[in-house]
Parts: sequence; C-alpha cells; structure tokens
Amino acid sequence: MAQFNPKEFVYHYRNGKPAYYSYDEELYCGTFPEEWVLDHFPDTGPRECENCAYYGSWNGVFLGYCANCAINAYNGERGHGFIDIGREYDTSCDMDAISVFDTYLKNVLPDEVGDKDFMDSAAAQGYQTPPEEEPTVEEKYPDIDFDEVNAHYDEMSREEEQCEVSYTIDRGGYGSNYDGGYDSY
Repeated sequence: MAQFNPKEFVYHYRNGKPAYYSYDEELYCGTFPEEWVLDHFPDTGPRECENCAYYGSWNGVFLGYCANCAINAYNGERGHGFIDIGREYDTSCDMDAISVFDTYLKNVLPDEVGDKDFMDSAAAQGYQTPPEEEPTVEEKYPDIDFDEVNAHYDEMSREEEQCEVSYTIDRGGYGSNYDGGYDSY
C-alpha cells in the first residue's frame, strides 16, 4: 500500500485543466507556480501569513500573496498582491509589478479555480454572475399559437362570468334530517 506524502504535488483536474493542487497540506490554484510553493519567504504564504490565507484565496485554494507580502517581501515579483478576496491591488503607479492576472492566472476563469465545495468565494463576496438569458415562452414552444390560446382563455372567462350560480340554504341544522337516535330535549 502506498503512503501519502504531503511533500509532493497532487493535482486535481476539472475538464482537463488543473483546478488546484495540494502540497504540504495546503491547497493551491492549479496554475500557481510550483517553484514559489517550494520557496515561500518566512512569514509569507498561506501557512504563515493570515492575510495571504484570507485575501489570497479563492474557492478554498491559495491564489496569490496578500498585498503586504507581494510588495514588501517580493517587491512585486510575484504579483501586486490581493487586498480582498479575488481583488488584486492596483499598483500601476507604485511599481513595475506584473499582475497575476497577466501571468499564471491569464485566461483562467474564477469558476475554474479551486472547488466550490470548499468555499464559494463568489457567493461569499456577493458577486453575481449574469443570469443566462431565458428563452421566451414563444421560443420554448414554437409550435403553439399563443394568440389562439389566449383568445380561447378569454372566451372561457367570459362564459364563466355569464353562468348563473345558485345556492341552497338548508334550514335543517347540519344539512341532514337524520338525528342519529338522540333526543335533544
């Protein structure tokens, strides 16, 4: 029986793409550079920096460093850093750092990162994905003539209004002449 080694990279795929991998009991975005995982500076990364673990994660996996670590420890060499879940710090004026969305996260969709069973970051942050446009009833059922259906319904409603409804009032108590053998004196 094979032993599990936490110090090896174990990838998890979705639709043929790496969704995330685990190393040393931490989960990383599937495109996060392995060499960085092996070379976190002291007090940085998801294990040693709470800001990195919180702000730098998406759908339960580590996506990138927090802004403090990215700027102060790595001088922007590993991205601008995250200032909120899924939101990278805009350092366009401050330094020549390259955004992680232009490097290892380029063309990676948020739903392709991590696993929503760990955490659904978009829902937790209140992000709303635009709903797919629902087809109209006419598009769903092209064989039905809805003008004819509506005309029929209108005619049925008119006929119903014209019908006379009569009510019967039973003065015999509970609607029955049967006394059940009881005398009510």
